[in-house]
Amino acid sequence: MVALRGFAPGEAVEVVPAIIIPKKDLPVPLSGTVFDRYLLYWSDEPGREFAIAGGLLMLYNHSARPNVKLKDGPLPNTFLVEALRRIDPGEELTFDYNCELGFQPI
Repeated sequence: MVALRGFAPGEAVEVVPAIIIPKKDLPVPLSGTVFDRYLLYWSDEPGREFAIAGGLLMLYNHSARPNVKLKDGPLPNTFLVEALRRIDPGEELTFDYNCELGFQPI
């Protein structure tokens, strides 16, 4: 995923809908399920622990030095993707997956 235009630090890059998934509804173990690959942490609030994001967010790659971060969105059940620093047009958009990776980062 690349930026089509530039973004200033703190600027909203995208607001994406989220499907909220309570921890109690997740299969155990998660390994081998669709949740294992697409589940994002949402909050500590019981019944709202995890989410699957819509929009283009799930196409962003991981980076230990990301240029965007995820925040609780401006609307209920949304993520706000916010620029951490200046992002130039054509630059890849990345966020820190903040979990044990199932792949070797390059």
